[in-house]
Amino acid sequence: MLITKLSSKGQIVIPKEARKDLNSGTAFSVMRKKDMIVLKKVEGYTKQELKEMEELDKIWEDIRAGKYSEFDSKDFLKEMNSW
Repeated sequence: MLITKLSSKGQIVIPKEARKDLNSGTAFSVMRKKDMIVLKKVEGYTKQELKEMEELDKIWEDIRAGKYSEFDSKDFLKEMNSW
């Protein structure tokens, strides 16, 4: 088992033994289940696609935090017409 620490900036160094065949700039998806965090190497995405995925993650965080209103279809269309 390899041990690492979280920095004050939220960064984690992957120990040398675990980063064999990984290069600087390698993209990872990050999944969290309770006290377990899993990194999975992501291949084949463009920088734009990775940026869009990050933006979507931020949107879902905001939704879970209750930062958006919920509308039924009638109220949604009424709101759209007000624009």
